[in-house]
Amino acid sequence: MKALVCLVGLLACRAVFANDHNNLEHGRPLLFDDAYSIAFGEREIQFGLNSSSGKLGFMSSLAYGFAKNQEFSVGFDAAQGSSTIGEFSYFRNVSREFEHAPALGFRVTANVTRGSRPSTQFRLVATKAWRQYDKVHLNLDFETNLSPGAILGYSTPLGYPKKFDQTLVSEISLRSGQASFGVGIRRQLDPRSVLDFGVRSGKQVHMTAGYSIAF
Repeated sequence: MKALVCLVGLLACRAVFANDHNNLEHGRPLLFDDAYSIAFGEREIQFGLNSSSGKLGFMSSLAYGFAKNQEFSVGFDAAQGSSTIGEFSYFRNVSREFEHAPALGFRVTANVTRGSRPSTQFRLVATKAWRQYDKVHLNLDFETNLSPGAILGYSTPLGYPKKFDQTLVSEISLRSGQASFGVGIRRQLDPRSVLDFGVRSGKQVHMTAGYSIAF
């Protein structure tokens, strides 16, 4: 009986701190966010590799759902030639989706860069269901010293109605007058971990592979 109680408690903990492959965040693996934060009390850490113009680098981030519908994250990018070495970000979901209105959220990010002053980005996020399982995501970016940017993202589960452990993502991005296109996939390995891979093409080809775990 004691063993059964322990097993139930373990499964409950795994369910509470479950990593969701449908919860999309910038860099995992593309540029856009969806309008939802990680769960209250959840911590999520990601490790990954990125490649741009033949230069390979390591990246890592830690996110914490410190309040309901709110999260804080800190990360860094150690790619050779990367100007961004540290990132501090606050995200908040403002409203859930209704029948004719999208879910809304925003993100404020401070980037620490080499050889220049830190930059700040404000992002507005809208997510709306389309058809049965598909979702469309619109991100509007306003960053110091740069012209506004926009990203139109799309996500859909692969393998439904039999499987719901993979999500296909794609995006069209316009930043500082440069257009880019991206496609990626997120796969749920177990209730707490997700593997992702993405490719973006524009002025350069950028590839990202990551592994995230919730606890």
